[in-house]
Amino acid sequence: MAKKKQKHYSGKELIYRRRLARQQAETEEKTNNIRVRQLHQINASRRAIGWAKQKMREGKNNDCISD
Repeated sequence: MAKKKQKHYSGKELIYRRRLARQQAETEEKTNNIRVRQLHQINASRRAIGWAKQKMREGKNNDCISD
């Protein structure tokens, strides 16, 4: 089996490819950070809604008979 020759890029092209790879990695990281932040907001909202529902249930007086 013949070995594949590794392509040698010029200096400018190598710099361009590295910059492009870094930008793509940064974009992906930003997207992931946004998703994590949104999940944290959703979880906080769920906790707040659950807390509000609990307070509403505690505020009801079901054993009182009104005439």
